[in-house]
Amino acid sequence: MKTVRSLCFRSLLLLIVVLPFFSCSHQGQDADTASLYDEAARFYRLKKYSDALDRYDRALAADTLNGFSQKALDALCRKSRIEFLTGRYAGAFRTWDAIRRHGGKNLPDSLHTAVALDTGKMYAELGMYGQAASVMASLRNPDAWQLFDEARFLFRAGKIIEALRIYTKLSVSDDNAIKISGLSGILDCALTGRVTGLDTPDNLAGKIAMISGRVMKMNTSPEVKIKALRIAARSLQQMEKQRPNASYLLFRALAIAQEAGYPRLVAILQYESNNLIVRKPDTYRSVIEYFGQRNMPFAKVAALFMLGRSVELTPAERIEAYRLGLAACQHYGIPATATDYVTLEREAAGELCDLLAAERRYIELFDASAMADYLEHRRLVYAGISGFRLPPGHEAVQNEIIELTRDISGLLQRKINMLEEGTGFALASVVDQAIREKQGRLIELIVEASKVDSTVPERLQPRLLTLRTLQKSLRSDEALIRFLVRDSLSTSMLVSSRELQIVTAKVTKEQVRARFTALRQRLASASPNLEAILAADDDRRWLSGTLLQSMGDRLSDYRHIIFVSRNAEPFHLLGRGPMLGSDHQVSWLFSADELLLYAAVKSQGDIVFFDASNPEKAAIYKLFHPEDQLFLSWKPMQENEDAGLKQLLKKASESGASSSDILKKAVQHSGPIGAQAWLWLGPYGAK
Repeated sequence: MKTVRSLCFRSLLLLIVVLPFFSCSHQGQDADTASLYDEAARFYRLKKYSDALDRYDRALAADTLNGFSQKALDALCRKSRIEFLTGRYAGAFRTWDAIRRHGGKNLPDSLHTAVALDTGKMYAELGMYGQAASVMASLRNPDAWQLFDEARFLFRAGKIIEALRIYTKLSVSDDNAIKISGLSGILDCALTGRVTGLDTPDNLAGKIAMISGRVMKMNTSPEVKIKALRIAARSLQQMEKQRPNASYLLFRALAIAQEAGYPRLVAILQYESNNLIVRKPDTYRSVIEYFGQRNMPFAKVAALFMLGRSVELTPAERIEAYRLGLAACQHYGIPATATDYVTLEREAAGELCDLLAAERRYIELFDASAMADYLEHRRLVYAGISGFRLPPGHEAVQNEIIELTRDISGLLQRKINMLEEGTGFALASVVDQAIREKQGRLIELIVEASKVDSTVPERLQPRLLTLRTLQKSLRSDEALIRFLVRDSLSTSMLVSSRELQIVTAKVTKEQVRARFTALRQRLASASPNLEAILAADDDRRWLSGTLLQSMGDRLSDYRHIIFVSRNAEPFHLLGRGPMLGSDHQVSWLFSADELLLYAAVKSQGDIVFFDASNPEKAAIYKLFHPEDQLFLSWKPMQENEDAGLKQLLKKASESGASSSDILKKAVQHSGPIGAQAWLWLGPYGAK
């Protein structure tokens, strides 16, 4: 008993001694944490965002050791805002997850909504529309416009039925701005052709036109009326016969913006309304000047491209407009997520090539096609950066390169969203500063990564290809052929170390596409006499004569022929006599600048097959796995056929030969499993 009392006394004495020290330590920690939070808030006010984030991270690391207090949750929300402003996407998503896991329900609705809206926007900026919609769905009391954004994200994610449910709910609103936006969403769904039981597009367009008058008379802010009219106009202009109505709505929105004194919206609406029907060059010129003065580069690019389409201008004036637009893209870059702008850029590059070909300005034609390749290459980097890998042990550099590239792409999309939504221009300078900082850091990291992988700079930051550089890179027995197939003119370009030859044909894109479609259908057949059938095929002969023309006579001088085209077609089947693939090595590339990138890479990786209908997917894969050997397939393969051919190709690759050599060797020793494989398999690469 005496021993027990002694132990109790000693324990009590220990507590009396230790507790004051523990209390002082804890109070000191609280004081340090509070000081860090204060510093973070001060740096935020000074717009020193990196310093503010550093203090928040340090404070939260100490403050959350024993759980998340309300104070810590509030700090996470402030941290999230900084991550949004500076385009730290991965950090913002981690912060959102932390808020959800650790008591986000305790946040006031206004604070939760603010964080959710920022996070949803960031997911959408990266093209992750499903995740964006999921975040929007977490709002506790969403207003009608927030529901509209959720539906818009669902629609872009391909979840048409889910989007339709929200649009339908909005379409019966008593608020005419909401009502017209909901009807416009339903029209978008109807035009996909993927939903049955909807009102016809014509009837929906009629309802939108009827309600538009009520929107203009609403007693609400000019911003709301302009937003609703622009949403309606975008839906209507998808229907050719509704373009006059869409144009009218945009002109009405323009009048509202002029009366309210919104100069940026006035310029944007002048551009948009001019696009649909009128297309006056003077209007484009005036907004181009304004956009240039107001740091709106993507709007300026779009207006330059539309000026290039003005048929009343001389060819020289149109060429100059297109050149200026593409040069601006070279500096800013249109991310893959901005699909409408990507389409506009591609069409502008194609039309510029048409004009240069018609004027017989062939060196400039090559330069224009090289610029198009450069822009596509950069977009492939943005789209596929998650697949970037460095050798083991360099994960930190690798992951930071991935995050920075993704951040830059998202911030570029944010600048485009400002134009499409007509809001957020006050944050443009913050976005620009964030992009500059990230690009500077990215350059440093790429230099570091090049020490372990010398191909990294050319893969992640390509250079503009010149004709001289390409010709010096081609061996004497190699020729590169590029097809530029447009609406009314098809141009074929042959480049080798000793010549540049260009031929044109006045055939439409539809004619060429129809012939290739028929050829692919025959190619995909399982006929045992496929080679003989294709040799006598009329479509093959027509394509050979139309696209190659006099070029066909030159090809016998070359052992290896490399085709460059955005669309993967079975070019190896062309040829006036034997099919090119029967007596030449033939390969395919998405862009000409890839030739320099892959020519020096030793092929020692996996054998990978890609469906030829998705060449961009193959291009992205090759960019981030240059050592793998890719083959495009023009016919579906059974599992045993796929595995058997891969085994044959892998065995043939042990000699270290090029992909086109490997295919020939595999076919020679394949037996019945793939004796005709060279007909429906095409090597992707420079060898």
